Amino acid sequence: MGLIARQSIKASISNYLGLAIGYFNALILMPKVFSPAEVGISRFVIDISGVLAGFASLGISYSLSRYFPKFKNNKGTHHNGFTFWVYIIPFFGLMLLFLVLLLAGPSAINLLKDGGSKTTQYIGIIIPLSVIMLYTLVTEQYCAVFGRIVVPNVFKENGLRIINLILLILALKNLINFDSFLILLLITYSIVLVADVIYLFSVNKLDFKPDFDYIKKNKAIKKDFFSFTSIAIIGSIAPLIVTRSDYFSVSYIGGDVSLGIYSIALSIAVMTELPKRVILPIIQPVLSELIHNKNHTKLYETIEKGNINQTLIGMFILLTIWFNVDSIFQIMPNGNLYQSGKILILILGIGKLLELLTLIPSVVINYTNYYRWNLFISFISLAATFITYYFAVPKLGVTGTAIGVAVGYLVFAICNCVIVYSYEKMNWANFVWLKMFAVFLLMLLINHFIPYFDSVILNICLRSFFLLVVFVVLVFKLKISEDLNKTFFQMIKGEFRWF
Repeated sequence: MGLIARQSIKASISNYLGLAIGYFNALILMPKVFSPAEVGISRFVIDISGVLAGFASLGISYSLSRYFPKFKNNKGTHHNGFTFWVYIIPFFGLMLLFLVLLLAGPSAINLLKDGGSKTTQYIGIIIPLSVIMLYTLVTEQYCAVFGRIVVPNVFKENGLRIINLILLILALKNLINFDSFLILLLITYSIVLVADVIYLFSVNKLDFKPDFDYIKKNKAIKKDFFSFTSIAIIGSIAPLIVTRSDYFSVSYIGGDVSLGIYSIALSIAVMTELPKRVILPIIQPVLSELIHNKNHTKLYETIEKGNINQTLIGMFILLTIWFNVDSIFQIMPNGNLYQSGKILILILGIGKLLELLTLIPSVVINYTNYYRWNLFISFISLAATFITYYFAVPKLGVTGTAIGVAVGYLVFAICNCVIVYSYEKMNWANFVWLKMFAVFLLMLLINHFIPYFDSVILNICLRSFFLLVVFVVLVFKLKISEDLNKTFFQMIKGEFRWF
């Protein structure tokens, strides 16, 4: 079994505790402690901060893996001043972000107010949280470059959610109110950032000293970087709008209550992208190294296997959710208030699956000389999303917004596949994907014929067991994933190496 697949499985298992706590927080405590409007506001504050941080990063999450092989020096930890650039470039991104917010921010704020939303009251939380998330993103990605993803992942996926759990319990006991919860959450993110930085510098004695001479001697790097960053800045505007235009749309249509319902549906559907969180940090440095060394055979093999594995895992997660969606709302406190968002879960989940489908090819585009196509892809996806909003939202409301998001992901997937095929002749339109599509449709059909039981726990156990058996049999009999087949048999024989 490949190294990436083995690390992905280990990292997935290490995330289970954090995942369980996260969904307990989102689906049990949050609806019990806060009103739907407050749930929507809290989700908006966290997610929009993450999007703003991504914009301010100036594509540094891709730049790190793209340029590190060019700066890397095996004789020391200075790496020709690379660390200096890693942390100074996002600072300029922040300056650009603040300028954009100063010019365009008031218009967005007034738009939300017109929709009856109170999210604009929390700008004082959103701005500092964006800064913290930005440098957390940079530090985590820098750790990934050195092959150190587990500890930062534990800090974020486990530590952050455990502290969040404690804060929700305090709110449940009426020891803190909603505003205090958000302030303490901001402090929690700060603690995670500090822990990440301490860990990074404990495993790599990095030097902040710049090396301007190296840049002068390698003018091609400088020229390529400015070109890449310029495209990243312009190209990030479209994803910024696409990925969170849904919150603005929902908030404007129905205010904070609809935003709360939508945010709960998204919290459930976003579980589909768990493979992305695990596989992407592992595979990015590997892809960068393969592209740098022009190892096209290994590159194609890595992309193909990574694509299949993460999409297959995401598909199983989404099917598990959909098989038990009614039981989830039964277990959830005040679940009846959120049940109208049931169909949103499936639509948004399919959108996340489409993203997984071509996420790795999109990484390849970023690491190659034809990265400028990202600009085209971003704005085509943006146009598709807003055209769908225009026609679907007036008729379908919040559901129309979810469809718009899914269409944006679909166009993103198609464009990535076409461009990578055009340049690299890597074709994923093969029989394996048809098998996966057929399995997904078959499982959705089977779901309608499985009986429901009065006991919620019994219902979840039996339906999940049936799904697991049928899905696993289909996947293994159809030989969809070579890596997963090998892993399964190694586990049965006790040959799988956990450490």
